[in-house]
Amino acid sequence: MPKFPETIINYNKTTRMHGDFPRIHRLGAVSPNGEASPFLWQGRMMRLELSDPSRGVDPTVPITAVIRDRETGEVLSRFGEGCYYYSLYKDPAEDTVRVLGTRRGEVGFCGDTIMLFESRDLVHWSCRELLSRPGWKYYNTSLTRGPEGYVLLMEASHPAEEVGVPFTFFFAKSKDLINWEFLPAENAFSRNIYNGGPWMTWSRGYYYVISVTALPFDRYTNYLYRTKDLRTWEVGFYNPILSPSAEDRKVSPLACETERGWTKAIPDMFLASSSDMDLCDWPEKGKTLMVYLLGNQMGDYYMAEAEYDGSLADFLESYFN
Repeated sequence: MPKFPETIINYNKTTRMHGDFPRIHRLGAVSPNGEASPFLWQGRMMRLELSDPSRGVDPTVPITAVIRDRETGEVLSRFGEGCYYYSLYKDPAEDTVRVLGTRRGEVGFCGDTIMLFESRDLVHWSCRELLSRPGWKYYNTSLTRGPEGYVLLMEASHPAEEVGVPFTFFFAKSKDLINWEFLPAENAFSRNIYNGGPWMTWSRGYYYVISVTALPFDRYTNYLYRTKDLRTWEVGFYNPILSPSAEDRKVSPLACETERGWTKAIPDMFLASSSDMDLCDWPEKGKTLMVYLLGNQMGDYYMAEAEYDGSLADFLESYFN
């Protein structure tokens, strides 16, 4: 496999840390479901969740996106059948909630088409094709809005000559969520290392991305990066974010669907992965809420929460002080 030009700025012997490792408080296990996105809706914290009863084993089992009230555990709606790898974007200034899903192809859970679901009440959802790129295999996505419009991040494994080391992030831009421009391969991040389970946002002049990064012997953790131009990237000084810990084995008082017995597997589950982190600003509480998955990338996983005392913008910036 060819070595592509590297676009990541790492520390060197002159680099100094002028801050401290951000203090993150782990809140415990909350759900048996997969990838999730927390978001505020009319003053309440909600969650988008991936509901996959077969846990990635049987593609014939119905898979849906779920909208859940974080505090009560109530499910408000299920939608998005035929897709996988859901992600959510909500502009704080708008009422519309947008959920992206990768439409599954003939084999596996990936596909070449990204679908867009929209709602103003979290119950009724419209659906349309957002974009398609034949010959590509997309997995997770993340959408944000910067000064020049919307930016979509797509995790891909094929075409091999474009991707390099699976998985790699590719980008597209749009002014209106209808017409899209795919950024050139030079903007791929990074074709030399494993990057998965992305979350992206725009804050204080930078695009920030949290990525699942592979470690030796099938261990995985979250790294934070940032860029101004979607081409040259900086690595956060205080990485990684939340590697597995004994604190992740506690069960939150807000855990849902516990009658299914999923919490019984937590005490001795092999925790080799902390992945798929998603964050939400919570201004009313002066906090940042995080959701992430614990498990081992082999079908064993559960969702956990954590919080940071401070705004999302402050949290992101603190990794580069």
